[in-house]
Amino acid sequence: MLSACDGQLRSLRLSERKGPRVKSSRLLLFERVIQLHGGTIVSMDVRYDAQTFLRQRRGGISRLFAQLISQFDADPGLGVNVNLPFRWSNNAHITHDLSHRRLRKTPSWVPREVLYGAHLIRRSGGSSPIDLVHHTYYSRQFLRGRGRTPQVVTVYDMIPELFAGTPNSTGSHLQKRDYVAACDLVICISDSTRHDMEAVYGSLARNVVTIPLSVDPLFQPGLAPIPGLPGDYLLYVGKRSGYKDFELLAPAMAEMRAHGREVPVVAAGAAFTNSELDYLKRWRVADLFSTYELADTDLARAYANATLLVQTSRYEGFGLTPLEGMASGTPVVIADASSMPEVGGDVAFYFKPGDPEDLARVLSSVLNSDDVRITASNRGVMRARQ
Repeated sequence: MLSACDGQLRSLRLSERKGPRVKSSRLLLFERVIQLHGGTIVSMDVRYDAQTFLRQRRGGISRLFAQLISQFDADPGLGVNVNLPFRWSNNAHITHDLSHRRLRKTPSWVPREVLYGAHLIRRSGGSSPIDLVHHTYYSRQFLRGRGRTPQVVTVYDMIPELFAGTPNSTGSHLQKRDYVAACDLVICISDSTRHDMEAVYGSLARNVVTIPLSVDPLFQPGLAPIPGLPGDYLLYVGKRSGYKDFELLAPAMAEMRAHGREVPVVAAGAAFTNSELDYLKRWRVADLFSTYELADTDLARAYANATLLVQTSRYEGFGLTPLEGMASGTPVVIADASSMPEVGGDVAFYFKPGDPEDLARVLSSVLNSDDVRITASNRGVMRARQ
């Protein structure tokens, strides 16, 4: 019975993680499902709620779930039947990755509140039986009362709680605490996030398991370079404000330039704001920085051809960017903070969080040795496959 259920927990995660703690949590979940349904389950009907696909037009959480659902649709042998309780979405990831489901794309001008309302009206008309609900975010309208259908929620980070009242605050995660209290299983994407959650909320009676993210096969070494990008460059990916500490790069690059080392920085993301450009100019390094908005396929090419990936963030719930860098064969420089050591292990290169001089030192040491970079590239690919 347990072997039949074992593969079905894959509906709750992106990758397999070995270890007695995770395995016991798996068995606890399926014992709970079997207890509630009164028999052996040979396949599982899992409903992913609609909220992240109605909230985000593009973003890491909706991308995660879209790719996960796509994997289950592509492999019926896993025994996971995915139920999606919506037909319309303005989310770019789900309309791309799940095109075979023929979901309809709403116009970009349709407000999120309208999509929420339409979904809730449709849901009130009833739905097919399911074995499990996996919540994709934390809006109160989607939280069910405790009942016979087990519920699962994923906690991605504790940034709103840890940085509340500071310039690094990112706003709230809505009713996340209510979800953690109500669900039968809570998945944390790193041990760091789990420890932070328990520090904020206290010890939880619910089952809690750490299941790390995995990297999309799209990210791999040897991809063709992107025309127009420099031959050698440092790659930075993602948002740049607040706790991301992107501003460390300007003084770090100025320090390196003062010692005769210049290397362009390619920032994958939105164009620089005027205040960002003024800041780079004050450090006299604006000529070294450029931005590119890249689709996923081009982003993978940017990773694969970068000299180094640098992530300056002082906090990440998991740190998928360093993992994508390692999978692409690119050496990774990251802050020695939060979940980053879990991801980078002894393969990544670490600098002191918030310290631009130490960042410059680490970048220079890696750039100065071809052998170091080659070794890190090979080991990074192996680590990303674990």
